[in-house]
Amino acid sequence: MAAPPPSSFGVWDRGSSFDASEYPFLRGAGYTQKWSEVEKQPGVYDWTQLDQATEKALKNNTYIFLSLEVGPEAPDWIYENGVPKVFTDDLGRWTFYPYYLSPAYKKYFTRLITEFGAHIYAYPAAQQERLAFIQVKTGCAEDEVAYKGSPKDLAHQLNRNSAEWRSFRLEAFTLFVKTFQETAGTRKIDLLFNIIGKAEDLGGRFDFGQEWDWVMSHVNGGFGIKNGALSRGHHLSGEQSFHNKWAPYLIDPKGVALFRRSEMDKGWKKPLYQLNLPLNFYWGAINALNGGQSIWDIEETAIEASKTEGFDFSFHFFNRYAGQIWPATATDAFCALHKGLDSADTKSYPEAVFGEAVQQNWDRMQKICALFAKQGAAIDDKAALVMDQVKQRSTQTGFNDVGWQIWADNYGRFLYQIDADATSIPLWRIGGPITPTSSIYSRFGRGFEHATGKNALYFKLHEGFMNDKSPQTMTLYVTWFDQTCGSTWKLAYDTGASEMKTAIAVTGSGDNKWHEASVTVTDAVFARGGASGSDIALINTDDKDDVFSIIEVHRGEALVRPSPIRSN
Repeated sequence: MAAPPPSSFGVWDRGSSFDASEYPFLRGAGYTQKWSEVEKQPGVYDWTQLDQATEKALKNNTYIFLSLEVGPEAPDWIYENGVPKVFTDDLGRWTFYPYYLSPAYKKYFTRLITEFGAHIYAYPAAQQERLAFIQVKTGCAEDEVAYKGSPKDLAHQLNRNSAEWRSFRLEAFTLFVKTFQETAGTRKIDLLFNIIGKAEDLGGRFDFGQEWDWVMSHVNGGFGIKNGALSRGHHLSGEQSFHNKWAPYLIDPKGVALFRRSEMDKGWKKPLYQLNLPLNFYWGAINALNGGQSIWDIEETAIEASKTEGFDFSFHFFNRYAGQIWPATATDAFCALHKGLDSADTKSYPEAVFGEAVQQNWDRMQKICALFAKQGAAIDDKAALVMDQVKQRSTQTGFNDVGWQIWADNYGRFLYQIDADATSIPLWRIGGPITPTSSIYSRFGRGFEHATGKNALYFKLHEGFMNDKSPQTMTLYVTWFDQTCGSTWKLAYDTGASEMKTAIAVTGSGDNKWHEASVTVTDAVFARGGASGSDIALINTDDKDDVFSIIEVHRGEALVRPSPIRSN
């Protein structure tokens, strides 16, 4: 099994400020303390605040991760004891920095981390079990650089890619592994690393393949990566490469198993998110789950606003699926219906027809989007199409349904649509333009198109989800848009018989609202014995077209589940 335990996966409090009894979607909290607060005098340690944070986690039956801010957050006394000060041309948060390569700094840093470990291992077993992982920090905050700006004294130069800085980071990694995973007679505590991976795995911005290779070869316990690309929105440039690299380590992993933490920063206050907060948080959660996100750290103002603004539903949804790692033990599966128009895809959109496949080719993207305009696809912010995702999150002002290396398929976990484009049509902006009061489900969907013979959506579960082929109790949920009075459709499922069995038949009233149909069945076999090798099917039973957003499967009787505040 991967560690930390999947029971800890879900939404976390980024600042350790809230009580889980008031915000029940919180699974844990992070706690970071500055070195200058812990060791105000040489060799004298005050772990009081850290102790209080871990005791709170034990009391609330939640989890915690711990980290120490080092580098420029070191105590002043180190500079009086042999550590040179480094001044840079940056006028931001810090006035000066330590010279990390000085023997004195390395000595004090090693002593700090060693004492940190000794203190953690002195906790009672029950308190240690609440500690999910330790985050490894070596430089400025979480950016993993030595300095902000350039040193005024070139003798102290340590840029992000220099051999000297990378060597220091690996020395620090070695220290953390020795302290938390190689201490005799103690449990191995998982470690979280930031900015490790090859350039193509990090969105092309950095290349830390050396660090990735080191971690893969030397870490003895579980480890994770800090990567927030998929949880801060949807249809962001480059998200497909992030998914393809990391998902195999996170969902039903073979061999190396990781966990993945992301942070929801104040990007939710930027223009794109503000167009419709519940909708954007929902699709951000789904995008993250699709890519295997384990822990979603939410900052203080977003937690506070989640109830009044109606997006706490997305946090509960994320919690339901984040810990579903192995199909054989998973209790839930989902398939959120979606199509992203990926301009980097030259097979679906040949260059001979649509133009050169480069991100800067606006004309190509417009031609691709025009193919699906009748189904609601549109470009609201042309300028954002050629931005990297960091700038997109800050400045994008409208929804775009085409993009560069955006996720193209349905989103999901252990439930997959069969021949999606051959049996259904993709839809965008269902019910009209997206407004602040649009339903979260209106962003994407799929539907029947009776005129072209597309009258059924077929789904199969991951082959490991139903190892036991005896009849089982399952609850099925379908979220659908009621757009036509008198329209009819049915939900059918595999019982092991020669024909699929109808679980529920639905007739629309034409109220132009979203509804959830659910049913519990006791004879589900799900051996892919249905039409087209399916376990579940949505079947049109008239000549009218119906629209769907998400299909969910729960192993067992129906649960009491939170509902989105704007369901209609």
